[in-house]
Amino acid sequence: MSIFWYALLVNTAYFTADLFIKFSSTQQNAWEILRFRSIYAVLLSLVLLGISPEQLQIPAASQLAILIGCGLLNAFGLYAYIKALQSLHFANVSVLGIAGALIHYAVAAIFQHSVLGIWFYIASLFCMAGIGIQWKKQQSNSGLIWAVSGAIAWGFGYALLSFPMQTCSASFATFTTECCLLVVALLMGSHSSFVVAFKQSKYLFGVAFFTILGSWLLNISYAQFNLNAMGFMQLAFFPYSLLAGFFIFKEKLSRSEWLGIGLIGIGLVVYFLLVEAA
Repeated sequence: MSIFWYALLVNTAYFTADLFIKFSSTQQNAWEILRFRSIYAVLLSLVLLGISPEQLQIPAASQLAILIGCGLLNAFGLYAYIKALQSLHFANVSVLGIAGALIHYAVAAIFQHSVLGIWFYIASLFCMAGIGIQWKKQQSNSGLIWAVSGAIAWGFGYALLSFPMQTCSASFATFTTECCLLVVALLMGSHSSFVVAFKQSKYLFGVAFFTILGSWLLNISYAQFNLNAMGFMQLAFFPYSLLAGFFIFKEKLSRSEWLGIGLIGIGLVVYFLLVEAA
């Protein structure tokens, strides 16, 4: 299967999970969402581990440590993403998250000795300008701080996954990272209303199901494609997030928000079309 179809499947799965997260963010706090989503996700990843046709491959201790570290980074990224959704428009948070794709290229440059050309820096400047414009216009910067923090955590968390995925089966990697998220979620937050919160978690099974599907497909793709090309997979989020914000969540963006999103979009197009073509 080509990277185009992997990109479409991965982003469709993650996008659907994000819709369920957005619906849940108006009903529960971030730790409750993370906790119950992770309970479902670990159970589903166990099923995946049992039915997956691939041969079970457990990485060496050093690679397993990287895998666990990636899981912890992704846990923080998810928490920050939920916090951002609670104070920003869905489209803003999603587009800011896409900018984290640039980290894939930076990680490839550091660890795989890829050359950072002029187009990469131009793309980065457009993305930073788009973030900066929205930052300046917001009455409260907390949502943007959470969104940018989540993008950075996810950027490194997912980019570094490419290394243990060279010697690890996708189903095992999915199970391991989900266990990391569950441990963090169980250790943090209040458990006083566990039963009540569980009854309110109807959307979170959908979050877990589509996250597991997306994670499994993504982990397979890390073993098949170059890390530089993996950033391409996040581009599909750009039209998804705008359409969902407008038609599903009825969000009305200001001129500065549109301008910021537009600049980030230009940066991403420059990155994916020119940087990857170079």
